[in-house]
Parts: sequence; C-alpha cells; structure tokens
Amino acid sequence: MRPAFFVIGLTPFLASGSTWAEAPQPDETRFVRTETLQGVGKGLSSWCDFDDDGDVDVMIDGSLYQNGGDGSFRKVDMGVGGPGVWGDFDNDGLVDFFRFSGEGTLWRQVESKKFEAVPFPGNPGPLMPRAAWADANNDGRLDLFVTNYEHPVTPNRFYLQNEDGTFAEPVNLMGKLGWSSRGADWGDFDNDGDQDLYVSNYRLMPNTFMVNRGRGTFAKQATARGVAGVADGGVEPASGHYKAYKYHGHTIGSCWGDLNNDGNLDLFVVNFSHPPSYQDRPQVLINSGPPNYMFKDLNVNAGAGIYWQESYAKGSLADYDNDGDLDIYITTVYGGDHGDLFRNDGTGRFTPVGDALSLRTGSSYQVSWADYDNDGDMDLLVDGVLFQNQGNANAWLKVKVVGGAGSNMSAIGARITLKAGERTQIREVSGGNSGNQGPLVQHFGLGNHDGEVEVSVRFPSGKVGRWTVQSRKQIVAHEREAE
Repeated sequence: MRPAFFVIGLTPFLASGSTWAEAPQPDETRFVRTETLQGVGKGLSSWCDFDDDGDVDVMIDGSLYQNGGDGSFRKVDMGVGGPGVWGDFDNDGLVDFFRFSGEGTLWRQVESKKFEAVPFPGNPGPLMPRAAWADANNDGRLDLFVTNYEHPVTPNRFYLQNEDGTFAEPVNLMGKLGWSSRGADWGDFDNDGDQDLYVSNYRLMPNTFMVNRGRGTFAKQATARGVAGVADGGVEPASGHYKAYKYHGHTIGSCWGDLNNDGNLDLFVVNFSHPPSYQDRPQVLINSGPPNYMFKDLNVNAGAGIYWQESYAKGSLADYDNDGDLDIYITTVYGGDHGDLFRNDGTGRFTPVGDALSLRTGSSYQVSWADYDNDGDMDLLVDGVLFQNQGNANAWLKVKVVGGAGSNMSAIGARITLKAGERTQIREVSGGNSGNQGPLVQHFGLGNHDGEVEVSVRFPSGKVGRWTVQSRKQIVAHEREAE
C-alpha cells in the first residue's frame, strides 16, 4: 500500500486579538486573556516548532495551528485526526508526530510541512489514550510508551525502535493483567543517565514506577521508592482482568520537575479524589537524592499548599514568574471546581495565586505552557484559552538542545543544568506529559541574575557540552559541540 501523504495548506484562522496591558511593575507578573486560538476547544495540546522557524506551533486535539510570529496563529490541514506527541523518531532533523487516539498512527515529516503515515505495529485495543517518547535504551533512537485506559484486556504497550527505523512488536512492561492507566511520564530520577517511567493509574489502583536498569530493561519499584500512592481503605477483589489491590488514588496525570532546586527530579502527582479520606489527594513527592533516591510526600494534609478539590485532573510545570523555581497549574473537570495556579516558594511548597492573576478556569484536561510570543516568559494554554504572560523584570534563558552524534535529534531525555550565581536549576527535554506536551525548547527563570550564565547539557548518549552565555536570549546547544 502506498503511504498516505498530507501536504499542509495554510488557511486563515485568527489574528492575535491580544489586549496589551500596561507594563507590569518589576515584582509583578500579569496575564491577559487573549482571543488568540479562540474557539479551538479544550482538547489535549502539544507544542512544537514543527516548521523550524523559531516560534512554537501547537496541535490541539488533532488540529494544527501554525504560529505566525506576530502573535497570531493559522490553522493548517495536517489530517492527523487526533491528539498526540512530537518527536523526531527517524533523526532526519524534521520533527514527527504520533497520534495516540484510535489504534495510533505514526506521521513522518518527509519535508517541510509534508507528512506521511508510516507503518506502525497495530494496537488490538480500541483506544490509545496517552503516549510519551523516550530513548529508553540510549541507542540514539526514540522509543514509545502507550497507555490503554479502561481496556484491561489490552495492556499498556512499549514500542522499541529497530535499527532500520521500524518499531518492534510491543512489549508489556507492567505484567499480564491490565491497568487503568491515564498518563505516562519519563524522567531520570536517579541521575544515572537513562530514562525511568512513571505511569499514572486510575480506579484507585496503585501507580506504577518502572526503574530503568540500563539498555531498556526495567524493574517495578513504585512501593519501594514511595511513589505508588497511599494504600488505605478497602481492597478491590480480583477479577478476570485485575488482581486484587488495595485502594490508592485516581491518578490522571503526573509530572517530573526539580521542585526544590537540589539537582534531583521530584514528582508531582495530580489525584482526582472523591470525599472519602482513603482516596489519595494531590502529592508533592520530593526526591531525597543520593544514595537512596527515595520519595516523601510534602503535601500530607495539604502541607505543601495544594488544597483539595475533588476533580483535579492534569498538571503542568513552568516558572511563570521567572524567579528561578517551578510553579504548577492544575486543571479540574467537575462543575463547581476550578483550575488554579500554584506559586512555588523554592522549597516545593506552594501558594494558590489563580484568583489574584485571574487564572481560575473551568473543566479541562488541557494544560500546557509555552513562550508563544518569544518574549522570555511562559504563556498558558488551558480550558481552550491562551493566556499571555505580561512578564516582569526578572531575567531568563531558553535552551534548544539538538542531538545527532549518538542521541536522538529531538534530544528528548537530555538533562540541562544551569548555574546562575549561587542558584542551580535542571530541566529535562520531555516527550510528553500525560497527554499534553510542552515545547522541546527549555525555559529557565533567573530572578535578578542578569548576566553571565553557565549551561551544561548531558545528552542521552552520555556526552556533555558546556557553554557560558548571557541571559535574556535563546541559545542552541548542539551535541556536535559536546565531549
């Protein structure tokens, strides 16, 4: 069968319609609700500069919106038919797209703005609700993990990429019985240079943590590391598809990030939780670091400032105020609840600020951050609305990492370490965040450090590159410059 080709044709969409507010004071951050992307809906979102023109574009529930570079977007016809995640799986310098709805479709970008559907091992289940890219065995080729929620006879699936660019028949990493998995997030929690996998499970099931033992082999360590959730309340009896399990939480999404700037990835677990107290509440799981890399929840009894709402769904991390630490926006999906922004104090403890910044929103699984206007601060797409960050006086830096000499070209899994004065921060390039996806370009807030910054990048190949640069710009870190 000949591959299906789609050539993207531009059609006018919407001009920016932004309301440009009075410049904020140095210690303020303001958001403006724009008309940009108005009417696009609340579907899952994934940002990427797919046309490599220097500004980020966004896919929303299968519809692609190309950034015009002037605050406007134009809808383009890609024909993918559903949400998904971006990654350059064939390492040709053109980013590709995996649609995770239906049986899943892999779309290769064969030239600028032209895509073809390529063979991919079929999924026998009717749904592939979430997916995330990673180079699990550090062979320079992207692999893919896909969840299957509400179809326990069809397990979650892990697709390793072959040397010839095809994908092997999927492997079931999580055992013979099904899990109601609604999110997958990769991150190197133990700083050993390979990607570990956290899977968010629903139906009061314990969450799953697959620790990478090297070359893409894994060990289940959720309970041992303290990230399975809290076993409390009753027991779900065994059935034809599930083994018996103690009640934990309804986890829809999770995200990795260094919440206290100690150089170790922490884990934010967003739990949908009905009023009974045995159901897990949101968890702020702080990584103890070496030698044991164990996790402890700071948010017991809302001690980290994340108050309870019944229908928390998705979370997304970014330094919205450029003060040097990661903040989080959490969505909800029940009427009467509301999405909210929580500001980090630098220790992994948070204060709700959504009311003050007019960022409370309605029901949505959509949430992602991106600097769509290239002004150095992170803007927010949530609940079908693009909120423009008006910024403050704090400095910033953005880092675009490019692989190629032993790593995947998208550099997914690369670890960036930034030192600005006495403060050190880390980021990892992500191939998907529980259904949404932020840009491959990584953003750092620098607070009042306005000057020279030291940047190091550990590529998935293990090579390390180092740069000394000035703040308030975007740099490109190529693996060819690394050692």
